[in-house]
Amino acid sequence: MKRRHFLTQSLAAGSLACTSNATALRGQSPQRDHPSTTEGRARFEELSRALDREEMQRGWATQVDPSYRHAPQAAIEDFKDRKFGIRIHWGLYCMIGSDASWALAGANKQFWDMYNVLYQFFNPTGFDADGWMDLFGRGGVKYFTFTTKHHDGFSMWPTRTTHESIKLTPKGMSYGGVENVEKVMQSYSIQDGPYKKDIVRSVVEAGRKRGMGIGLYYSHVDWHDPAFAWDPFNLYYDPNFTQESDPARWQTFIDHEREQVRELMSDYGKIDYLDFDIGWPRAAAQDVAEITMMARKLQPNVIVRDRGIGAYGDYHTPEREIPGGPSQKFWKVIYPCGEAFSYLPNDLYKPAEWIVESLIGITAKGGNFEVGFGPMPSGEWPQEMVDRLKYTGDWLRVNGEAIYSTRPRKVFREGKNVWFTSSKDCRYVYAISIGWPGETFTTQAVQAAKGSQIMMLGVNQPLVWRQDGSTLSVTIPPSVVNHKPCQQAFAFKIPVETT
Repeated sequence: MKRRHFLTQSLAAGSLACTSNATALRGQSPQRDHPSTTEGRARFEELSRALDREEMQRGWATQVDPSYRHAPQAAIEDFKDRKFGIRIHWGLYCMIGSDASWALAGANKQFWDMYNVLYQFFNPTGFDADGWMDLFGRGGVKYFTFTTKHHDGFSMWPTRTTHESIKLTPKGMSYGGVENVEKVMQSYSIQDGPYKKDIVRSVVEAGRKRGMGIGLYYSHVDWHDPAFAWDPFNLYYDPNFTQESDPARWQTFIDHEREQVRELMSDYGKIDYLDFDIGWPRAAAQDVAEITMMARKLQPNVIVRDRGIGAYGDYHTPEREIPGGPSQKFWKVIYPCGEAFSYLPNDLYKPAEWIVESLIGITAKGGNFEVGFGPMPSGEWPQEMVDRLKYTGDWLRVNGEAIYSTRPRKVFREGKNVWFTSSKDCRYVYAISIGWPGETFTTQAVQAAKGSQIMMLGVNQPLVWRQDGSTLSVTIPPSVVNHKPCQQAFAFKIPVETT
């Protein structure tokens, strides 16, 4: 279902006067009024495929420097123990109902100029980082990844880097024929708008106080910064811009990312996960590798996503899809609960049951699950998100033992409705039935240890069971049938023989 983008009511009608003649700024004709997220993503993917056939294609290292060390095993094991996280997309795009900044892909100049002054109206006075973490804790969330800068280039922390930008000004000023707009040099960050406070710091510090795993997302591309003009989606795109055509400008885009990554990896204490996105031209592959090595030096234990850095990455992240089975690689699934990763008014959210069932299946296959939600422009969460986290947290309070700190089994599924996980010491198998199994639960995938007690999580009494050859049958008494411990999915803790 397509949705038209809207302008937040916080923008007074007169504040957009600067866009009335915006196409004159570059002499470009309009392509569309409001590009949809779907269209933006499709254009990006189509052009990226074309770039793969060109000299300036996105590229990355296939081998690492001999001195480079990946994330240590202890950090990886800690991440695998956490299992359930939340992906937080929050930026200027929440003010116009775009899936992150994808609405800019292929947009006309008028739309760009409207977007590029939104920072002057972004004032999330309802933002409460401690409240966020309390909500996450109640929802069973053990880690998060926060979007520090998406492709639009707006930084949610007061970066010390600066570049050319625009701002609305009193009447009488003009820039390129556009009324009420002035050209400025600024960081294009949270410090340039009315809010001023470092949102990244607030989120990181609140999460650390509650023992959350701390993750930061950072895009390798910047559609707002003129130094990134090699990118076809950049506002200043120049198809002739190369390292040879303008060495100083080329070096500037490298320096800008290096310094921003340095800030994020130096100024906020221990960071557990760094999720890069997109990629650079092949000619800059070594430069981005060096930036990754710098990040590793500053944060020796950080787990780094492989996007745009190839072999320097630690894990990969299937997005909007769940793999069919286990992988030899280290992975997590990133999936929005709504149509978009960020906030859309009247978004169509998947049911809470989808979160639980996805978490079960992904865990059984050996991955982590990071569900995506975005705050509203005020900094508060939509009620749909709050309701879904409450449901998930209620389920995990009963069944978390079958999810957290577990590891996958060779046989991870039986039929359509039963999934298996294992305790790390291999002493227990957890069989999770999607839907009520009836008066008897049966499986041929587990051999229970002789003389052991089988429990249903959330039920205090051991259950009667028998092993007939390869078939394990567990009887569920009427007292449990009439007072189920949870909704939707039910976990059996089965002791097994260890070798």
